[in-house]
Amino acid sequence: MTKMNEKSKDAIWKMIDREKKKDVFVKRISKMGWTGTVVMLLFFLTITLIDLSRMVGLYGEGMVSRQSVINTVVPFAIVLGGLCLIIAILSTIGVFLRMRTTSLLEIQQRLANLEQMVVAKK
Repeated sequence: MTKMNEKSKDAIWKMIDREKKKDVFVKRISKMGWTGTVVMLLFFLTITLIDLSRMVGLYGEGMVSRQSVINTVVPFAIVLGGLCLIIAILSTIGVFLRMRTTSLLEIQQRLANLEQMVVAKK
């Protein structure tokens, strides 16, 4: 019976190691995605600021309306707002998944403790 327990424990630890490797891979992909997002956002911000400074100069000379200056910033604001919405949604989903994972791990631990108590009484 102890050999069977040892085999099952080894299988469980192998499964845990595989899950840890998957977690590391997902975190690495996530970091790359966030890095790319920040780089593109900074690039878009730079282009928008250059265009905005040009439009403010033209507005100061009376060549363009104030609405044209505002319209220069609107696309960046839309992109930034969309990114904030995506982050909010994904973080909310992550919170719910973590809560569920935590409760599942707690259930597994309690079942393991119950199993040990039953085996010990026999």
